[in-house]
Amino acid sequence: MSATCPHGLSPSQCLICKTLQLQPQPEPRSSTRSAGRNQTGIGSSVPAGYTVRPDAVYQGNQPVRRSRLLGAQFVLLIAAIAVIGLVTWVVAGAVFAMLHMIEIVVVAGVAGWAGYRLGHYRGRKRGA
Repeated sequence: MSATCPHGLSPSQCLICKTLQLQPQPEPRSSTRSAGRNQTGIGSSVPAGYTVRPDAVYQGNQPVRRSRLLGAQFVLLIAAIAVIGLVTWVVAGAVFAMLHMIEIVVVAGVAGWAGYRLGHYRGRKRGA
């Protein structure tokens, strides 16, 4: 059993080994395994006596993708709601403006017709 972990520290001081719970285990006595090194399923080798628990696989030459902070997502959500509200307000204002213009035209038409009829009726009574 080695005195250091795969990271070059003692297993009790290595935070990676503590986090992943990599503890030295007694090496099984088997003739099928190579002496001192075990092969994992992904093709990399691990020193004998350590268990492998890959929680995340990092591919070399690729940047690590980090998720956005919760605060940034909250700000984006509030901004999206504000933009949707603003667009809705503008569209609703345009629709109501068009309805108001139609209302003015209809009222003017009714007032013109009523004035014409009233003038026609009064003009016939006077006998001019």
